Amino acid sequence: MFRLCLFLLCFITLNVFAQNNDEKLAAQYFSDKEYAKAADIYEDLARKQQESIYYYDNLLQCYILLKDFKNAEKLVDKRIRKFEGLYGYRVDKAYLYHLQELKDKRDQTFSELLKIRLRSEEEADNLANGFMKRRFYEQAIQTYLNARRDLHDEQLFAFNLSELYFFINKSSEATGELVNIAGENEYLMQEVKNRFVISYKHRSDYNVLSGVVLLKLQKKPDNLAYNELLVWAFTQQKDWNGAFIQTKAVDKRLKEDGRKVLELTYILVNNEEYEMAVKCFEYVMAMGSDKKYYYQAQQGMLNCGMLQVKARNGAPIENLKSLETEFLLFLNTNGINWQTAQQMKELAELYIYYLHEPKKGIDQLNKILAIPGVNPKLVAESKLDLGDAQLIIGETWEADLLYKQVEKTYNTDALGQEAKFRYARLCYFRGEFEWSQAQLDVLKDATTQLISNNAMKLWLIIQDNIGLDSNEEALKLYARADLLIFQNQLTEASVLLDEIPMQFPGHTLIDEIYYAKAIIAEKQEKYFDAEIFYLKIIRDFGYDILADNALINLAHLYEFKLNDTAKAKKMYENIILNYTGSLFANEARKRFRILRGDMKVENTDMDNYWD
Repeated sequence: MFRLCLFLLCFITLNVFAQNNDEKLAAQYFSDKEYAKAADIYEDLARKQQESIYYYDNLLQCYILLKDFKNAEKLVDKRIRKFEGLYGYRVDKAYLYHLQELKDKRDQTFSELLKIRLRSEEEADNLANGFMKRRFYEQAIQTYLNARRDLHDEQLFAFNLSELYFFINKSSEATGELVNIAGENEYLMQEVKNRFVISYKHRSDYNVLSGVVLLKLQKKPDNLAYNELLVWAFTQQKDWNGAFIQTKAVDKRLKEDGRKVLELTYILVNNEEYEMAVKCFEYVMAMGSDKKYYYQAQQGMLNCGMLQVKARNGAPIENLKSLETEFLLFLNTNGINWQTAQQMKELAELYIYYLHEPKKGIDQLNKILAIPGVNPKLVAESKLDLGDAQLIIGETWEADLLYKQVEKTYNTDALGQEAKFRYARLCYFRGEFEWSQAQLDVLKDATTQLISNNAMKLWLIIQDNIGLDSNEEALKLYARADLLIFQNQLTEASVLLDEIPMQFPGHTLIDEIYYAKAIIAEKQEKYFDAEIFYLKIIRDFGYDILADNALINLAHLYEFKLNDTAKAKKMYENIILNYTGSLFANEARKRFRILRGDMKVENTDMDNYWD
């Protein structure tokens, strides 16, 4: 018995080995286009393993390439008889007629297949897959539609049909299938949206979605899924006004008191559509101070205003004063307490960095520090801003103390690293270059890229310019000018900068001086002067540390101040292509895409958005 088993095992092993060799040889013949030799081997393999689809497909392909349709039809007929319930083989017969241009026979076979009464989803899938395998897409679509009829379910195969319709460029029908899915199964909404994003190639394609959904809404105006899809279609087309109008209608119908409109503002803010976001906040506030979302709308309005100022590094003075009035009105209405501390801090930032009224900013920040129960991190952030304000009015030792307090409390946190950087910058302003570098050395590997980049830039300014003369006077003059710019004493700073090349001709600070002069020119709204200085840095010092700073600043200048989007795009593209390691690379990509008109729509949890 043992010998018999051993013999059988050896026989089977040798048989499998021989079969594998034959399969490899057939594949090699096929690859070498020796189809007759490949067919001889596949015939033998298919005879031995009649269940194998792999050998059947390869043998049929050999016959087709040899134009041996007689043997091809025999092979297919044999399969049809053996596997009567697998309709794919009957589709293969139609495929052979199609290749021989026997249109009548092909269409007759199609007709017979499409008359089959389908008894299950599996049976329908089998037939449809057979059609798709041979690229008979219209017949595959009809199969799925027949399945709906035979199985009495109008929702069957909706995703399959949408893919097929998109594939044959029937966008309206494909869109209708996906809209139906969302309308009947709201939990599939995100998948439906994802499929639109993948399938639509141009923003204008969303017009099709808008049209289909509007027709659906005429029949079912209360279907929330259709309403959501319509708003989403508007946002994808950047039709913000259309999105606003539709969102208001949904909000009213659902009696949401502005919640839906607030949800739209998150998308608007993410797309930097601040003006339309403000309209949304104003709409919610107009509902009345007794409504649930009035306070959130107030916060959102102020937050949106500050985001716009920061994104554009300033604003016309009338806009800044208007924003100040809104902050003061909010605080007068809601009081000075831990809940309004964030708005107090933002108002202080407005005073300190944009309105250049540091004493008013100091007043707001001191009030925050006196409020019990304020978030400790907000307190620390307020101390950092207070340190800046003290530095601006010349109280350097007060600033020193505040920076060190935050650094000590948050020693292992990004907030502590920010405090250390500001202290290092203060040392630099005071001409304590070696001590400043010692602090900056630690920060070059900071966990926050912004801090790391700022530390590296300041460290290099010191490193590149220290020790070039015995008393470091040139760098001290530049640091004093840098402080004057920070304090908004622009005329004095400009005079000091002009002294450096006269006292120290040929000094390596020249690119830093151009950069500082560009900053001064921008602050004085002399935008074309600023453009000249930035371009000089980019042209003559493109290899140096300030080149990408000059590029991003010039891009912002073109986009926000000079309204020249074509030039702005060129500057952003320059950063993307030539300064891939720059801190500003991500921002450049984002701004470039926005100016190019790419879509950027994000959803945000309303309850956490303004935290």
